[in-house]
Amino acid sequence: MRRTPLLAVSLVAIAHLALTVFAFVGSLYFTFPGEPGFDPAAAQRAENLGGILELLAFPIIPLLTTIVLRPLAAGLLGWFWFAVNSLLWALAIVFGWRESAKGLRRARDREFDAA
Repeated sequence: MRRTPLLAVSLVAIAHLALTVFAFVGSLYFTFPGEPGFDPAAAQRAENLGGILELLAFPIIPLLTTIVLRPLAAGLLGWFWFAVNSLLWALAIVFGWRESAKGLRRARDREFDAA
């Protein structure tokens, strides 16, 4: 029974990391207005994915790139921080979900006890 939270955290972290990587890669658009090959639809899609990336990367990635030393986010070490960020999100999601379920269960039990 102890492995269930670990499995849930791992699966949520992997899904979050996959979404983060997809949003990161999709938010990269190197052609600017006025240049040959500019596609307004692709630029809008990249901007939208950049907004999603800002949400998914919170709180660790913005801290590394603005407050803490930038070399900590450079190269392959940057992907490590993406994984740590996903693990933090997964822990918050899984344990928040479990606590909500416990609260709902307690409320339902009290409701049946009152009858």
